[in-house]
Amino acid sequence: MLLVSCSKEEVIDVNHDGDEITFDVVTNSATRAADVYCNINMPKGFYVSAISDGQTYIDKDQIANEDGSWVNKSGVRYWPATPVDFYAYYNDNGSYQWSVAEGKAVAKFVNFEVNDDVAAQQDLIYAVKTNQSKPGEDAANTPVALNFRHALSQIVFQAKNTNANLYVEISGVKVVNVGNTNTFTFPSANTDNNIEDHTGATTGYPSEAQGWGTWEPLAAGTAVYGVTFPAAAVKGDSQIVALTTTDDGAKDGEFNSNTMLLLPQTTTAVDIDKQFGTDGGSYFLVNCIIKNVSGEQVSDDDVYLWGDNSTGAWQPKELAIPVAFSWEQGKKYIYTLVFGEGNGGYDPDPDDPKPDPVLVPITFTVSVDDFV
Repeated sequence: MLLVSCSKEEVIDVNHDGDEITFDVVTNSATRAADVYCNINMPKGFYVSAISDGQTYIDKDQIANEDGSWVNKSGVRYWPATPVDFYAYYNDNGSYQWSVAEGKAVAKFVNFEVNDDVAAQQDLIYAVKTNQSKPGEDAANTPVALNFRHALSQIVFQAKNTNANLYVEISGVKVVNVGNTNTFTFPSANTDNNIEDHTGATTGYPSEAQGWGTWEPLAAGTAVYGVTFPAAAVKGDSQIVALTTTDDGAKDGEFNSNTMLLLPQTTTAVDIDKQFGTDGGSYFLVNCIIKNVSGEQVSDDDVYLWGDNSTGAWQPKELAIPVAFSWEQGKKYIYTLVFGEGNGGYDPDPDDPKPDPVLVPITFTVSVDDFV
């Protein structure tokens, strides 16, 4: 598994006249579909709430991106005499709740549920900017700078085959037994610094003091997220083959609807002695065929080692790979499925109390008759 964090990109400048509250927006880098946001793929808008002098000053105003300018569609807001704390977000699935308690803002996503259709999943981003005052006369056009963070984890898959005697075709991947609903509380600290500045070396990651929101502890889940795609050939040449990040024709070839956006969480891997199903630990299901390559090239005469031949014609079949997850918000996790090393996973038959490995290497013991 390779872990990649988001990185900082360019800033879009916005200029207005007078005492109007305006915004300047930055989002951490990420790639998936058109609904994963970064500085080269800005959201079309966002919502903002704010407090001033211990009470609500703005309650969920809609800010829209119009030709590079951030326009308040709920009406122009002006700077008050007292400092303002801003809380902004986008794509909450209707779970956003705003309140003020004891003069402090309380912004949350309550029971946020991740869409079970991966192609329809949307990035969940949030930003906090506190103690902002009316700009002076020399800086009257200065907007409020909002740096948005990703509240979810991004999951992508790739594969490689290190054994020249194997040929693999993969046409789908599932993540099994994860949580899909949780509550998120915005931080009270600013989200100014980009994720690359938060190593967590001394305080742990993520930290509310560093401007990270917090998800509640998440119990073991039973949700399943899966994607299918045209069969990807994984030959025995040790080359990395992208499975869920291939170009689907979108802008710049960087967006793909098969990348998953899931809740940050920690899981335990399924215990194969307790069978595969939806009430145990977590695992992957990989829909594939595996062939033994008898010569230098793949041919129709090669023997299938894994697949479904129930109809008389070989089709892909799911194999299970036990795996424990430890996902953090705002991070991208790339899982590489390696064939040619290990047992290749297990047959996920839920009725089998002791599933067999998919690939069992041929080994030899040798003895020689004595000459007589």
